[in-house]
Amino acid sequence: MSQHTRQLCHNERGSTILELSISLMLFLFMAFGVIEYGSILNERNSLTQLAREGASLASRNLTSDQNMLDLLESTDNALDMTNDPSKYRIFLAQITAGTAGNPTPTCALTQRGGLASGGVEAPVAPNCDLDANLTNYVTYDPGLGTAPVAQFTVVKVYYQHDPITPFGNLDWFGGGNGNGSTVMMSRAIF
Repeated sequence: MSQHTRQLCHNERGSTILELSISLMLFLFMAFGVIEYGSILNERNSLTQLAREGASLASRNLTSDQNMLDLLESTDNALDMTNDPSKYRIFLAQITAGTAGNPTPTCALTQRGGLASGGVEAPVAPNCDLDANLTNYVTYDPGLGTAPVAQFTVVKVYYQHDPITPFGNLDWFGGGNGNGSTVMMSRAIF
């Protein structure tokens, strides 16, 4: 085998190793991205379902606020609420219609969980995060002699997603706080 042929074989081997390493890095990057995105999507869907079901049940006044929070907290889904209360916060707000004596609606707020960072905001009285058009429905109307709607229930749930892959810790993939954790929120009104 000539010197030139050996040199060509050596160069081709080096090129093959380089191509393989780049291909593997791209494959791992895409695989980790799909896994991380799938995890976030699963938690986001569970969060939305929890807020909707919680608001629906709480609006029926079937149980006390504390029992409702116990029920929401113990749901068995992608959200790990029973083992780590610092990863979530649930707000349950009952907005009751105004009366002739006090036309402004009143808000009773109950909350649970230890998450306090990442933009967690409690519903604020007197309207507890109701939009202006919904607040009008629970404001006393002297022409009707009552408010058009007797009560609204708002459930606001925050949850902190912690990354499960090494790429989830990148600022551009997560919340931009250096550790990749992202706080998600869902709100439902019934």
